[in-house]
Amino acid sequence: MKKTFTGNTRLFLCISGAIIAIALIMQIVGVGMNLGIDFTGGSILSYSVGENYDVNDVITILQSAGYNDQPTKAAPSAASIALQQELAAQAAEATEEVAEETAEAAEETAEAAEETAEAAEETAEAVEETAEAVEETAEEAAEEFKPMLNMDKSGIKADGLTDLQIRLKLVDATVGMEETIANAVKSVVSGAEQTGYRTATNLEVSDLGYDLSYAGGNIIEFRMGADFDKAAVETAVKAALDEGGYNLTEIQFVKYDAEAEAAAKAAEAEEEAAEETGEAAAEETEEAEEAEEDEEEVEETGTDLRILLNMDDVTSQVRSILEREMSAKYPNFRFISVDHVSAIAGRDLLSNAVKALLIAFVCMLIYIAIRFSPLSGAAALFALVHDILIMCAFMVFFRFAFQVNSSFIAAILTIVGYSINNTIIIFDRIRENRKRPGMSQLPMMDVVEVSVSSTLARTINTTLTTLITLVCLFIFGVSSIKEFAFPLIIGMLAGTYSSVLLSGQVWAMWDEKLVAKRAAKSAK
Repeated sequence: MKKTFTGNTRLFLCISGAIIAIALIMQIVGVGMNLGIDFTGGSILSYSVGENYDVNDVITILQSAGYNDQPTKAAPSAASIALQQELAAQAAEATEEVAEETAEAAEETAEAAEETAEAAEETAEAVEETAEAVEETAEEAAEEFKPMLNMDKSGIKADGLTDLQIRLKLVDATVGMEETIANAVKSVVSGAEQTGYRTATNLEVSDLGYDLSYAGGNIIEFRMGADFDKAAVETAVKAALDEGGYNLTEIQFVKYDAEAEAAAKAAEAEEEAAEETGEAAAEETEEAEEAEEDEEEVEETGTDLRILLNMDDVTSQVRSILEREMSAKYPNFRFISVDHVSAIAGRDLLSNAVKALLIAFVCMLIYIAIRFSPLSGAAALFALVHDILIMCAFMVFFRFAFQVNSSFIAAILTIVGYSINNTIIIFDRIRENRKRPGMSQLPMMDVVEVSVSSTLARTINTTLTTLITLVCLFIFGVSSIKEFAFPLIIGMLAGTYSSVLLSGQVWAMWDEKLVAKRAAKSAK
């Protein structure tokens, strides 16, 4: 009998062993799997771009900062849509104000020109001088900041994915800062109660009416209960932060009235709703409200405390480079949020994944042992471990292109379920063929050969139909989908390889050795 599938079993085992050994050596010498922040810990940065953009621009900026992490394009979230609408409204208001100021300036200039030609000449000279000064300032700014990106947007694909998510292996320098500040505030005002702690954007800070130069950071708020000594609180908090080693570029302490601020926001929301239905408030009322807001900006009132912090850490430095470069090409590029992932969570994820695999292996072993034989169960588990190791090996080989995150764990669990299906089909056919007349006396390898041959078409068809979908996902999917599709493709191929060329053959080899041992024992 021609042994197409069982004649080179040792060679196929050596090929798999070589692949796994090379990957293991690479892992040992430090060029192994590129673990993502799900396992190492880091930061997830979310941005709203406001228009279609080229993700390669983001990659270029990150690589200039020494990071090879893959950014992900995403559909605009609710927060992103609201942010862009607010930016559009602000731009419209600014345009109207500029138009009004320009018209007023034009009227004043016309009146001055009518009154005296000399004044017009002086104005023209002043305008020329101003234009020259503006040009000089622009030239100086251009010399100081030279964008690294190509400003041409003509080749950008319109895919509607106008949000950006970046997963970076960055250390969270704010760990423990919230507790440190809270303890410092309560050391001065014992009745202080913390009411909020969040990551803020520069847009939120400007909307609150604070320093526009603030670049974003963290905001922590307290209800103090009564009037308090702001200077004493500042001193205590700064001393605690210095002692804790927190490097801040800016910190602001603001007294405010939380209830009044909430009421003002509610009134503003009602006013916007009224404007949308055509019931806009009178201009005098708006001017009065603006005057009140300006007055509140100057004079701090209330018994609540808001502390604004801007960290000088690695995350902030990467954000600064990214936001400066992207804003130069995409004017509405805005930061949305940053989420920090602890390495402890990654260890828990890995631990739970290993537990899930062990439980699945035990259950499969019990089922196959009952359905077929314990030796068949051991051979099936050998094939599953082979598939998992091959997937890990290729993630090592392609570490420059793919990170190992939670999606890889999902891919492993998926392949375990899919691969065992093909293996059980072959074992079932082996059991049927062993009962057929004339085949019970054949060597186990010959029975495996016939069984694999008879199930080959089914195995190939099911594998190809699944691979077509996975390949399409890999080609047309975003980077996060590719990180899931790539190990699945490798696992599908490895599972087919082990089912057709290894699982039944390994079972036959073990069975023949076991029979030989029993025969030798009986002879003795």
